[in-house]
Amino acid sequence: MIAYINPTNTITIRQVIKRILNTGRITHADEKFFLKAMVAEEPLTNEEMEQVSHILDRLQMGLLKVEP
Repeated sequence: MIAYINPTNTITIRQVIKRILNTGRITHADEKFFLKAMVAEEPLTNEEMEQVSHILDRLQMGLLKVEP
């Protein structure tokens, strides 16, 4: 899934996941990004779904810091 932040800048769900895992932090904007990705016309791939599930598992275990 690709999100269009503005006409000249795009970000993929893989980039968001990589940043979250590298920093150990998730923002509310990231949460909104995942929610939009789940209801987008273009469905997530199995790999993307597994990665999102991994992020949510880490969040539930307290392994990610939530930032505004």
